[in-house]
Amino acid sequence: MRKYAKFITAGMTVAMFAMVSLTGCATEEEKEAAKQYQAEAENYKKGNSYKKALEAMEKALEQTPKDKELQEAVEKTREESEKMQPYNETMEAAIKAIEADDAKALDELQESDAGRELAELAKETGSYIYMPEGGTDGKGIGFYTFTDCDCDQWYYGDYSQGKREGNGIWYYASSRTEDGSLYKEVYNGAWSGDAPNGEGHQLVVLGDKVDTDQNFQVKNGLFYGTYDIKDKLEDGTEVSGKYELKDGKYVTISDEELESNNFVVPEEAHLAIAFLYDEAGELKSCTMVYAEDVTKGVKHFY
Repeated sequence: MRKYAKFITAGMTVAMFAMVSLTGCATEEEKEAAKQYQAEAENYKKGNSYKKALEAMEKALEQTPKDKELQEAVEKTREESEKMQPYNETMEAAIKAIEADDAKALDELQESDAGRELAELAKETGSYIYMPEGGTDGKGIGFYTFTDCDCDQWYYGDYSQGKREGNGIWYYASSRTEDGSLYKEVYNGAWSGDAPNGEGHQLVVLGDKVDTDQNFQVKNGLFYGTYDIKDKLEDGTEVSGKYELKDGKYVTISDEELESNNFVVPEEAHLAIAFLYDEAGELKSCTMVYAEDVTKGVKHFY
């Protein structure tokens, strides 16, 4: 009788264990842990960081392995991760190129099949932002497209709620020039309101020729302030002076002032930037910009 009773008891224990396993009963601690991992996954998804989102979802499933809804959610995240991973690999490669200031590598990346696929994806909304740590705040990289020009550009730096805020590098590289020379334009500085604001440095290079390599004050992408200018006359005389920018425009000298100082006013459209003086303070020359309109800044960067 005792043996029979023990057998029945043992059988009941096995049956109860099987019922627990089938129903997937989890402790409150495990359920709470699963919720936290799911929240982490959602945060990663906000930054298009689906690989890490999948890792978090898999950890959630480890806590409640019999949760069918969670199983389906994990499978969906896995599909999303597989779909987005090629784009994110392109973004990670771009980060390496920008950190190394390797315009050639960035241009090659843009011209690759992966780069073209990224551009097509970004055209849907105008940008594709990748935050390695997820969310919409922190350091990330964005790829931006424009409907009015074939000038896809990159931003690598600080974001706040998906907007560029803090310090960041705006990078444009292209070998689609007349002679095939590599062109690069880089702005590295402060951002606020999703636009360049504050102090920044602009570098413009075509092939081996440096066009601009200077610090500027920037307001909504336009340069302002007073800057030094240096030049050398045809006779070798070195002269220097200053020019002023206001809202990205040169504060220019009038034609009347030019004529009163014995300068011949050109017939072509022009802007007189600054008078240049020698060391003795004698007026020697002025710099002319032959253009209808010249705007200095990085407003085209956003």
